Order: sequence, then C-alpha cells, then structure tokens
Amino acid sequence: MTRTLTRTWVTVATALSALALTAPGAPAAEETPSPLAADWKQETPTRLAPGVTHTRYTERVPDNRTRGRVLSIVEIDPAASALTLESVVGKGDGLTETVADQLAGVSSVASRRPYAGVNGGLFKSEPKHRDHVLPAGAEGTTLMHMGVSVTDGVLHSSSCWMNGAGSSGAVIQYGIPYITKLRTDLRLTAASGATIRIDDVNRDPGRSRGCARDAEDTAVPGQSGLYTDPDEIVLFTDDYGFPVPKPGIDPHITADDDPGFEVVIDAHGVVTDARERRGGQTAAEQVHVPAGGRILQGVGAGAEWLRSNLTRDDHPTVDQKLHDVTLDRDIPLDDSVDVVSSFHQLLRAGSIPTELPDSCSGRETGADGTTAICTDSRTALGTNIKGHPVLITLTGQPQTSPSATHEDGDSLRAFAGLLDSAELALVDVLNLDGGGSTTLMTGTGAQTPPTDAGKDPAGPKYVHRRVADSVYTGVGGYGMYAK
Repeated sequence: MTRTLTRTWVTVATALSALALTAPGAPAAEETPSPLAADWKQETPTRLAPGVTHTRYTERVPDNRTRGRVLSIVEIDPAASALTLESVVGKGDGLTETVADQLAGVSSVASRRPYAGVNGGLFKSEPKHRDHVLPAGAEGTTLMHMGVSVTDGVLHSSSCWMNGAGSSGAVIQYGIPYITKLRTDLRLTAASGATIRIDDVNRDPGRSRGCARDAEDTAVPGQSGLYTDPDEIVLFTDDYGFPVPKPGIDPHITADDDPGFEVVIDAHGVVTDARERRGGQTAAEQVHVPAGGRILQGVGAGAEWLRSNLTRDDHPTVDQKLHDVTLDRDIPLDDSVDVVSSFHQLLRAGSIPTELPDSCSGRETGADGTTAICTDSRTALGTNIKGHPVLITLTGQPQTSPSATHEDGDSLRAFAGLLDSAELALVDVLNLDGGGSTTLMTGTGAQTPPTDAGKDPAGPKYVHRRVADSVYTGVGGYGMYAK
C-alpha cells in the first residue's frame, strides 16, 4: 500500500512540475512537447453546470488525415456543487439502447437529467432465438456484458477469468471512479446446505463471448472469442428486460441445445416453480423474471444440481461477492455501487502500463493514399491530479448532416500517449466501450458524429450505436465542501 501511494504522489508531483513549465513566464522548455501541445488546439471550455466543464481539443496538424480529430474532456468537480457519477442500463439489462435514450431515462424531470454522459462497459450483441418475442423498440438481439457490470448494487455479469486474475473495471461509488482488477464469486446454497457456484448472470447458459468466465470455459474452434461450458448455472435478474433464453440459440454451440432445468424465485426469495425445460414449455411461451425476483437456468451438471436440490417453497440463498484483486478486499454490493467493465487500463498512476497492447480493429488508408491509419473511436473514464473524475472521447469531427459520418480515433497505445500529455494532468484512466463508435452527450445534444449504418430505410443513413450501459454525471447528493 505504501509503495502504491508513494508512486502516485511522485506521479502527481511530476505532473505538477510539467504544468509549471507551461505556465506564462516560465523559461522555454527544451523537452519535446507533448502530443497535445504539439498538434492540438484547445477551444474555450464550456460550463455545462456548476462543477461540470467540457473542454474540446481539435487536431490542428492532422496525422495523415484529411480532417483533424476531436478530443473531448468533461471534468467533474464535486467541490463545486452536488454532483454524482453513475452508470445506467436503460429499460433492461438485456437490451441495447443509445446513450441518449439511456440518459433520458434517468429522470422525467428536465432539471434532474444528466449534464453529460458517454458509452459505458464492454459488451457483445447476442443472437435472438427464433421464437423470442421482442419488447417494443428493441433490436433483434440481446446483449452480454464482458467483465463485471453492476448497476445500483445489482450484479449483471461475472468477471472475466484471466487465469484467476480477474478483469479491469471502474468501481463508481460516491461520485468517484476507482480503477482496479475485479473478480466475482457467485454461490447458490440450497435449504439442505448443498452449495454450488453460479457461472454468470444474464446470458445464455453454456455459451459465453468475449472472454472465458472460469477455468471450465473452452474456446469454440473456428469462432473468434466464443467459449462454451456444458455444465453451467446462470442467474437472471428482474431488470433483464428480455425473455430468458430458450434452448438452441447458437448453432455453433451444442451445450445450449440442452433443454435444461429452470427455477423461478419470487421477490421474497421463495421458489415458486422448479421445472424441466428452459424458457417456456412451448415455442410461443415467453418467460420473464418476476418483479423483484430471479430465475436460475442450468444445463448439463448444472441442470442436474438444480433438479436434485431445489423444489417449490424452498428458500435458497444466492451469495454474490465482488473482490478487489488489487487491494485484496471484498467490495460490499449496495445501492451506492456501480461498475463498468474493460479489458485495458490506459494510464496507471500517470504512466502507460507496459502490458497495454497497441490494438486497433478499424484501419483505413490515410490521406497519403498508402499508409494505414487507425480510425477506432475511443471512450475513457478516469481521474486527474485534482481528484476530479473525467469523461473522455476521441472521435472524428461532427457532421452537419446525418447522411455523412466521420469515424476516427486511434489505436490503444496512441490514445494512451495522447492522454499522457502533461497538460491534461490525468492519473488513472480506463478504456471503455468504443473501438469503432462512441457517443458524448452534453445535455440532450450529441457532441460526437454518428458512425453506424442506419437500419431503417426511411431513417438517417448514419446513427449512434446502441450500447449496454452509459456513464454520466448529473444532479446528486455527493457535494463536498470546497477547501
């Protein structure tokens, strides 16, 4: 602990020294200017609300591009007014929505709507079963979080396994993000005392995407990022917002063909039904989690355990632990806790982690007609040397018409290098959902260009991507006394 704190204070001192070098009247620095100072122009900051400031930087020397990119920093000062920092999932945890729609659902009162918000944690879109009936306005898919996801203390996804090391995430509590490695442990205990591990939350049993959830998950040959485990138990929460899975969703997975076993638990923790076959007895039946309750689905050995240990009127116990691997402590899950997931920390104590890959999923030929450039839009969440939370996006410039787009960004390490500029004075930063699309909302207006092709022939050509969750700042109860 002492070593970590010392390193952080050294980082802060170094950053403050760097800032002092840029102050008016300071001697000309001989060091190479930061990427931000060398190539970007700062615009006049915009005050979104007391304590919330949006600063925009435009690339004045485009890096092999026809137009400069835009870096946006939303800084949140909890000493200036009562502000909060939270995540939100929208109408259902199993449903994707745009950032705008998720933020609009925070409050029906205009004065209490978020001041600013961005994409949240990582996720994968999931196939819809042919017999599922979708809620109004839903896309033809559901979603699966990748890594730990928590909203108001409700766990929506387990951690990635990573050989037991857990996965990166930001614990958002009392208006402050804490970036760390997280590991979950979910246990189900029957009235008899028999106990078994729950594999995950709100996903198709026998099938996971993006990362293995435990040591039993194995990669599916020929399928990128797809894993299977024929013996699983998965928990569904009452805010799932989508019919629970039926057998046979994915033709590449045999484990999810198992009809399995399903247990329904009401808001009082009582088993109201324990039955064969998941997701309904007929093709037409749609099974939803009861209000305040839960549903357990099992396949393989997981189904057999549920079948043998749970019956009507039982009172099983579900124990969910969130473990902070960095500090080796458990984080109690209560209403004050949100978590958004990630694979990569961009800055740790003011430095770029050595393990950060220089990954990029979207490459195009640059303005020179020869060299490839990375156009991945980026989103991040972090803190600066003043202890203020910051929301960050890197995108192309907004367009005047939805018939055009300008998706742009950079690779992970290049993005981290830009954020490491001394002028920004950032300490810890976590990469969030992006890599092709990002949305920054200030009030009810989008500050980033739409990047996804619209699916409605009568609608706009480009639209903002639907996401799993969003991170926002708004009216809250965590104001601090200014010092």
